[in-house]
Amino acid sequence: MATVSAPRLLTAEEYALLPEAEGFRDELIEGERVLSPKPKAAHTLILDRLTEILDRQLDELAPNEPLRIWREAGWSFRIAASGADSVPGPDPMIVRPQEVRRAVQKNGWYEGVPLLVMEVISPSERKSRPMQKIGLYLEMGVPHVVEVDYTRRIVRVHTPESDAFSIYGDGDQMSTPFRAAVAEIFAILEAA
Repeated sequence: MATVSAPRLLTAEEYALLPEAEGFRDELIEGERVLSPKPKAAHTLILDRLTEILDRQLDELAPNEPLRIWREAGWSFRIAASGADSVPGPDPMIVRPQEVRRAVQKNGWYEGVPLLVMEVISPSERKSRPMQKIGLYLEMGVPHVVEVDYTRRIVRVHTPESDAFSIYGDGDQMSTPFRAAVAEIFAILEAA
């Protein structure tokens, strides 16, 4: 009788030694290397719009400390529940500049806890993968995770306190964690 064993999980250190996968978005999620197609134009336009909206409100998010928007950078952490390493590449996230400096000085990944993480959902992503990443962010203590689905034109805001989330559609106005009319986010797709 043949035995089937689970694939060996990679550590962040082993993942860092792998050759770059040209033409793919490359992440380590709970010890598994995940390659997905590079984002299409609509994804990039939504990222630009979200960054623009966040930039206008950066001082309001934490009035007593400087903050920075960081995009598409590897974020390394160990997941407490499974013990597996993850190096996801979230879309825009709001971080403290001193944590960015530490990552640059160590020539490594960002290792702090962002104040806000956004994930723009692409049609090419498997349905379970975004939820897996959102769960990782919440487990690490990120206070707000914003999921933007441009094909369905909805925005979901997840918080660690609840399994539920707030959902916003095309006519809605968001106020937490940032102020935006959902229509403003998606309007860039018509303007292109």
